[in-house]
Amino acid sequence: MLKHIPNALTLTRLILAPVIAWLSWEGVYISGHWEVTDSATYHWGDTSLTIAAFLFVIAALTDLFDGMAARAFNAQSKFGRIIDPIADKALVGLPLIAIASAQWHGLLFPYVPVVTFAVAVIVVRDVTMTWIRLSSADGEGARVSSLAKIKTALELVVIGAYLICAVVLIYIIGPVSEAGGDARYAFESFRRFLSEAWVGLLVVTAALSAYTGWQYLRPAKKS
Repeated sequence: MLKHIPNALTLTRLILAPVIAWLSWEGVYISGHWEVTDSATYHWGDTSLTIAAFLFVIAALTDLFDGMAARAFNAQSKFGRIIDPIADKALVGLPLIAIASAQWHGLLFPYVPVVTFAVAVIVVRDVTMTWIRLSSADGEGARVSSLAKIKTALELVVIGAYLICAVVLIYIIGPVSEAGGDARYAFESFRRFLSEAWVGLLVVTAALSAYTGWQYLRPAKKS
């Protein structure tokens, strides 16, 4: 029974990925449509981002604990080695696509071309690597490198930072800005800083993603 825990955690992450993506899109899309005056709709946008952030933290933790459980219970399996990177890429790719597509009306609108390109690099790289691995003779391909694991961790940080910062802005800093004046100006300045910092982190992540993909695809050096 205990040997099924690692795969159960991985499958949980895979199932949560589209749910998180949908909730993220809802929240970002609603928050970017200033013409929406229905308070219930805005409330749902805030709530969906909060739920997305909560579920994402849970899903990211399963990525940590499934490997620990597999080693603790000596439950490594071929199925687990195949499904784990797929679940990782779903948890990264789907929310990123949702956030990028919703940003055409969102707070990051000035940076949409950069965000879209960076997300495209990450998604295309991950889809290509998954296809290559599944097409290999053993269905697994080459083992994931240490740098690729760092890349995945950084991708999770990028998504988690976006969702958590959105929740902080909504419930903690946002109400302060309602006072107007200097408080409102400080809020807008801080939000702009967070947006630019996040875009920078996303670009770095995309660059690392492209580099690890190139490492995998480059021809082996002749001895």
